[in-house]
Amino acid sequence: MDVENEMGAGAAFLERIDAILPVLREAAPEAEKLRRLPDASITALTDAGVFRAGMPKRWGGTEIDPVSWYEGVYRIGTACPSSAWIAGVVGGHSWHAAMFSEEAQNDLWAEGGDVRIATSFAPTGKVERVKGGFQLSGRWKFLSGVDHSEWIMVGGLVPDDGNGAEYRSFMLPADAFEIDQGSWQVEGLAGTGSKDVTVDAIVPEYRTQTIEEVYKDEEPGKKLNEGPIFQLPWLSRFSYAVATPAIGALQGAIDAFIEDNRTRVSALTHKVAAENTTLHVRLAEASMIARDARARIATTWSGMYATVLAGEDISTEAKVRCRFEGAYAVKQCMDAAMMIFQISGGGVMDKGKPFQRYLRDIMGMRNHPFNVYETWAPLYSSALLGSPPAPPLMRHSMGCLL
Repeated sequence: MDVENEMGAGAAFLERIDAILPVLREAAPEAEKLRRLPDASITALTDAGVFRAGMPKRWGGTEIDPVSWYEGVYRIGTACPSSAWIAGVVGGHSWHAAMFSEEAQNDLWAEGGDVRIATSFAPTGKVERVKGGFQLSGRWKFLSGVDHSEWIMVGGLVPDDGNGAEYRSFMLPADAFEIDQGSWQVEGLAGTGSKDVTVDAIVPEYRTQTIEEVYKDEEPGKKLNEGPIFQLPWLSRFSYAVATPAIGALQGAIDAFIEDNRTRVSALTHKVAAENTTLHVRLAEASMIARDARARIATTWSGMYATVLAGEDISTEAKVRCRFEGAYAVKQCMDAAMMIFQISGGGVMDKGKPFQRYLRDIMGMRNHPFNVYETWAPLYSSALLGSPPAPPLMRHSMGCLL
């Protein structure tokens, strides 16, 4: 592998990200009002190569290394957290799609272009086996970026065939689902447009993926796409896709806080707020949390990437540490943002304040199931105590995947 060229591709990717940050920052208020990203933001993300970063090179993708990838998502989060969420989640789904069969990948990418995929993995709809595939019907929730997506991927339970119910992911084109445009009425992450869809369509078997394939590292795409990024664990990648935007959002909130408090005068003491020693302590603490959380991105992902570059398997302990670490970072970001919010004065309650949007968006991120750090703490603690968990295969649930 040409490491030098790969490093150059990562650096060029980050240069393109830096160039679009003013566009994303300016469009962030409109994203909240629209309840989706404005077209200008999607165009900027597309032009920067966000939706090609996880695509296989053989289909026109760039296969950006994970350290550069997550650093890019972080930088986007400093400008517009909703854009970072779409970058991390929708941008990351091209990598997931690369794990599917050759036929499925051909359906997605044979015609070229940047293909966006929205997802909902909670198995809320109905699945039935039919000749050649599966009949899907019902409603799936929280598909971030679905207004701008040509495809969706949803999770569903195939009824018991004698071996127990089976969880699968199903890939469907735009003409197979309908978006409920009134379904995303929220205060946090409003710009992600994470709306519900209804489905009534048949999905051929080749456009599905089973839990067993993932659990055993036998996804068809791992043999088809030999780049090292495709040897990384799926849910570890996804955990940071929904954690890194919060780290960027915290830095954005701190920047907005500094801008507001350089000249703010306390209505109570009539002194410049920036002279308040309590403010000094909390700002210093919040800044250190943001700095440390960002640094862990490179530490974690350079280590995991080095492992796959060496042709070795990533340990169970590394996987569970990654899962806990990402979620815990979001918890830290939430705490740090609240810490400075509490000393920002009454003016910060103005909904038009940029700090408000950062705070609300971090709140939204904190509630994603993958960002509930309490869920992952037992797994990590077990590893620290010398008993790295090796959950048994559960065909009916994603809960066995690390």
